[in-house]
Amino acid sequence: MNALAIWKDVSNFGIVDALIVALVAILLVFLVLIIIIFVTSVFQKSLDGFEARTKILPKEQNKILADDHDAVVAALVAVIDFHKETGKNAEIISIQKVED
Repeated sequence: MNALAIWKDVSNFGIVDALIVALVAILLVFLVLIIIIFVTSVFQKSLDGFEARTKILPKEQNKILADDHDAVVAALVAVIDFHKETGKNAEIISIQKVED
């Protein structure tokens, strides 16, 4: 059975031919899905390895960032404000909580 013959002579196209075409189409779809799953799993494993090598640990003097989300927001606002006023980039070296 030739794939081109199916489309040229539709009058002889029976239920068995239709089932064969449907089965081939279903198998192609699942084959493509398996390939996509394989490729994404390979990418995920490579990203996990990359994250393990590049994990950033907070400095001891910046433990406040892990505990206080308001301190993170305050630090970001201060850096953005500094950049807007001076046009220079800033780096936060340490953060300390000051009591009122």
